[in-house]
Amino acid sequence: MTLAQSNLLLLGTAALWGGSFVFQKNAMDTMDPFIFNAMRFFLAGICLMPIRYFRRGNISIMKGSDKRHMLIGSFLAGAVMYCAVAFQQIGIKFTTVSNTGFITGLYIVFVPMIGIFIGHKYNYKIWLAILIACSGLYLLSGMEGFYMQQGDLFILISAFFWGAHLIIIDHISHRHHPIAFAIRQFFVCGILSVLSAIIMDERLLITSGVEWFYIFMSGAIAIAIGYTIQIYGQKVTPPSQTALIFSTEAVFAAVAGYFFLNETLGTKAFIGCALMLGGSLMAQFYPPLNHRSTEPKSLP
Repeated sequence: MTLAQSNLLLLGTAALWGGSFVFQKNAMDTMDPFIFNAMRFFLAGICLMPIRYFRRGNISIMKGSDKRHMLIGSFLAGAVMYCAVAFQQIGIKFTTVSNTGFITGLYIVFVPMIGIFIGHKYNYKIWLAILIACSGLYLLSGMEGFYMQQGDLFILISAFFWGAHLIIIDHISHRHHPIAFAIRQFFVCGILSVLSAIIMDERLLITSGVEWFYIFMSGAIAIAIGYTIQIYGQKVTPPSQTALIFSTEAVFAAVAGYFFLNETLGTKAFIGCALMLGGSLMAQFYPPLNHRSTEPKSLP
């Protein structure tokens, strides 16, 4: 796969994710967040299992060390994904699809912040990009002083975990078959979500056709297709370029929110969105100076 083909796949992923926020938002009108996450991630894993089976002959048998790496890596990726989708799904109940898309896009600036702690080195100018993006967040979320609306705060926490997930995928995915890895992380996320649903005493039985439609659109389309394409794409495209392409997810979310939910952005929020995108794009001019050289530090 060429770099251009990989980038095109990742752009398609951003479109799927941005558009899927509409289904996630609508699902919260009748469903609880943890059981919704559990059902859509289980469905995503099930959808990929036939592909995994038919391509089994093309997958070489892993060594013992690679099996251990796969086990630890998929559990870690699935657990971090669980945290990301949990905060995102709870937060989207209390904020707009547009805000969700743009604030989620801040994981781009979380990538270098997290990367520093695992040995990545960046140009000091990266902090100016982060400051610009955070200024945009301040305007978009309508903060007064240091107070942020509950929904936007949850989405911001979710963005941190998405940044961590992107780094984990970068360090792990190139050693394993993407379909096999995706199935494992989806089931980890689904199991943790259903356990949370039981603990929170959520309604576990899904009987409505509309609810199943939201689960299908999010699980089979956005997750099964989207996250698998992400893993394929990140085998070629480095994290800095991946994050740059994924920044368009916010634009796709805003467009979907406008057409399907009649959401509009005020002048202050629009300026905030522009600053967030500007800071995020600026951050991509300062990729890690030692990409992949810290891989041994990422997982045992």
